[in-house]
Amino acid sequence: MADGARDRLFRGYGPLIGFAAIFLAVAVLVPSQQREVRVEAAGGSGSGSELSSDDASVAGATETVPGSETGLDATGASLDGTGAAGGTAGGGAGGANAKGGSNSGPPKVAGCGAAQIPGDPYSPPCVQFSGGNGGATSRGVTADKIVVSVRVGSFANGMLDALSKVANAKIPNESPQVITKTVDGLVEYFNKRFQFYGRKLEVVKWDGKGDVLKETTGGGQEGAQADALKVSQEIKAFADVSAVSPVYADALASKQVINIGVPFTSREWMTQRKPWSWSQFTDCSTVVESVASYYAIKLAGQPAALAGGDLKGQARRAMIIAPENSWYQECVRAGINILQKAGKAGDLVDSLKYQIDIPRMSDQAASLIQKLKAERITTVVCGCDPLLLTFLTSKAKEQNYQPEWVITGVALIDNDMIGQILQQDQWGRAFGVSFSGPTQAAGQGLGYRAYKSVRPDEPSVGVELIYNQLYLLAIGIQGAGPNLNPQTFEKAMLDYPRRSGPSGTWGFGPGDYTTSDDAREVFWNPSVASVQTRSPGTYQDPNGGKRFPIGQWPNTPPRSALG
Repeated sequence: MADGARDRLFRGYGPLIGFAAIFLAVAVLVPSQQREVRVEAAGGSGSGSELSSDDASVAGATETVPGSETGLDATGASLDGTGAAGGTAGGGAGGANAKGGSNSGPPKVAGCGAAQIPGDPYSPPCVQFSGGNGGATSRGVTADKIVVSVRVGSFANGMLDALSKVANAKIPNESPQVITKTVDGLVEYFNKRFQFYGRKLEVVKWDGKGDVLKETTGGGQEGAQADALKVSQEIKAFADVSAVSPVYADALASKQVINIGVPFTSREWMTQRKPWSWSQFTDCSTVVESVASYYAIKLAGQPAALAGGDLKGQARRAMIIAPENSWYQECVRAGINILQKAGKAGDLVDSLKYQIDIPRMSDQAASLIQKLKAERITTVVCGCDPLLLTFLTSKAKEQNYQPEWVITGVALIDNDMIGQILQQDQWGRAFGVSFSGPTQAAGQGLGYRAYKSVRPDEPSVGVELIYNQLYLLAIGIQGAGPNLNPQTFEKAMLDYPRRSGPSGTWGFGPGDYTTSDDAREVFWNPSVASVQTRSPGTYQDPNGGKRFPIGQWPNTPPRSALG
């Protein structure tokens, strides 16, 4: 692994990998609530087999995702400059109007334009407003400000100290000052561009007692609870945008603080904590349903055409790898159950577990590869963190083991920077599911451009993550109208019209408190330069960027660069 590539990865995504690289607690302590998933061949023709479970059917959910049929330029804005099309015109979601009468929220005013921010693919509908805003409508809300908490350590260091020990890597950490100035710059941007009804975001940045490393592995409850208590009683915040671990998000929800960012917990976990927890990261339930339907439609019962060596063309034998945590294993069982109900689990040999234990990652990877090779597994479905995958692909190369690798779209695995640090002759046989949008060129991300529009200096290399955290908060505040409280915030989020852009599709609904419900198909090509890093290796999309609802993947063979 080249030092330059490794440094770019951890500098650019260290804040996010601080809770994604170890894959966090990817579900919860209760089984995932599953929707009925009908697998339809050839993009939803109705001829596929049905994958049933206990919730409402999503079969035939052929709703066009705004922006999914139109191209995005390199900046992520729609080509026509109007922002993502579609959605409702109404701007309110439960706030009182300027005269304090109706509860329907501020009306959309003629001449305001379709989008609050033209050219922004995630822009909510434009809202115009004048008059009083009702003053103190909730904790942390006054007539002129909305108090927002940021536990800086969640963005700044997190697990970087631990990650620096991996392969003797020297990972440069950004200073807290860089993080805080980036937050300040983005807050300035949102205060200028969004309609907050006479109020401004006022961000309180502080260092907590919580240990993000412990929290991401399921511990650290005492520190997280202490920090949540400070947010609710001392800072008196309306919201916290640094809730990037399940333990801290849970603590904030228990104190009735809106929190943004918990990654990969299940749909039921989120619903049980409504209206408090929201996330830009796809919930585990959706991941399981998407990957299971992808496997059922495109892989089940077919030979392993994209494997290498003596595995190529053999009858497919698949194995799932995931952390041993009970909450994550429940998600694994849910995925297996979907395949079994559809009669598509015949290829599945078993599942393997690993411990979230950084010093033992290399040894565990060696043992896992030995087991996979002994079982002649042709297809590895890895719900893994980037660290384990780094070791897995390295050990596979050492043992001349050449399976197919199925991408599950979690923990930034579908990011070019991570793909480039994996063994290329292994990862060239990787294909699968991505919940993100098209790869963005360096310096062209929406967050970077937002920051540069208000400040001349350079932001944190984690600017896109911080931007998305604040953006979800801003959507809810604008949509809530002047009568801002947790209930109007929730209604605003649920009413937000679906939008697609560089971070995938954003949209919420009853029981859905995370973003993407659809995904792209991707494969890794080690020979093509990435627009993100300008180095060889990038994810390519065989379907031209088209996004597919759960169960409606096209019935075409998967692709890989080495197959």
